[in-house]
Amino acid sequence: MTKQKSNSINPTNLPSEIDSETKDNIQIDKSEISNLLSESRKENTQLSDKIENLEKAQDIIFDQFKTLELQRIELEKQQKKLEEDSDKFRGRTIDLFGKMVDLKKAKKIISLQNEKLENQQIEIETHQLLLEKSNQKFRERTIELFGKMIDLKKAKKTIIIQKEEIEIHREQLKALNASKDKFFSIIAHDLRNPIAGFLNLTEILSNNFEVFSEQESKEFIDVMNQASKQLYNLLENLLQWSKSKTNSLTHEPKSISVKKMVENTIDSLMINIESKNIRISNNVDEKLAAFVDENMITTVIRNLISNAIKFSHPKGKITLRSVQKDDLIELSVIDNGFGIKKEDQNKLFKIDQNVSTLGTSEERGTGLGLILCKEFVEKNNGTIWIESELNKGSAFIFTLPLSDKK
Repeated sequence: MTKQKSNSINPTNLPSEIDSETKDNIQIDKSEISNLLSESRKENTQLSDKIENLEKAQDIIFDQFKTLELQRIELEKQQKKLEEDSDKFRGRTIDLFGKMVDLKKAKKIISLQNEKLENQQIEIETHQLLLEKSNQKFRERTIELFGKMIDLKKAKKTIIIQKEEIEIHREQLKALNASKDKFFSIIAHDLRNPIAGFLNLTEILSNNFEVFSEQESKEFIDVMNQASKQLYNLLENLLQWSKSKTNSLTHEPKSISVKKMVENTIDSLMINIESKNIRISNNVDEKLAAFVDENMITTVIRNLISNAIKFSHPKGKITLRSVQKDDLIELSVIDNGFGIKKEDQNKLFKIDQNVSTLGTSEERGTGLGLILCKEFVEKNNGTIWIESELNKGSAFIFTLPLSDKK
């Protein structure tokens, strides 16, 4: 801004018309005027500073005004946007208000449902309390019953064990009773009848020896000899069986040739073989040795060959053969007699079954021989079975443990 020039009063420039008194007065006030001028200058300076400060302030105010104008424009934009949003909000508010009405209805319904649920909850809690009391009693009873169940299980286990023992004892008693009945049957019939017949023959021969011719006497003697052999075999089986049942029969296994046992047995039965003119074929491998009790297995072989002779037709054939299977020897005694019925085959080795059958020459048997064979074979860790077809013959097969020593 342009600074204004101050109007100073110069006394020399006063008009000449001013009188002296006035000049004196002016002269007197000169110092005051000077002071006033000096103060005026100071005020002018201060005023100039203020004007300058005002100009600066004006610039600042202008800038602020400009800023405020921009803010105003921005605020107008925002206000316009707010108005638009307000319109949308009012629309939404109306929509929400409708929904609020529905919500109030829903809230009322929910309130009623909540009240109903609270009542149900109270009922449930009441039932739950009753159930807890019942459960407590049930748990106490369960614990009591569980203890009783444990005792019952122990008792049941004990009863089962006792029942099994009783069943074993029952089977043993059944077997003992069957053995006793078999023993009495043999004594009453199978042993008594041959002895009685033998006694009658000797009595007839003794009383009529001079009457009989030499040929007739020989026939009687042959019949007596045959009867004595049958009696001997029966007594031998009875002796072996009784020893087996009383556990007095010793089991002393050793390594022995199977063919040797078969040959010795055939030699002891050769008279019976020749009397029926039977061909016997020993195909047992001479290299095979079994680890068995010799007396027991010899008894088995003797009984099986005797049975084969008994059920073979005159001029029939008996074959003995052996097969090695792993660590076992399978020995077979085969005849071509009239065979055994299928329904009788499973009864042959049972003490409580009576399947004694007359031989082809009406030889009698006790059925004890096969039972003894089964016991002796099993005592020597083997098994025995039969393969037979009616009118075609039979094969008795049993196994023996193979000996390590050959």
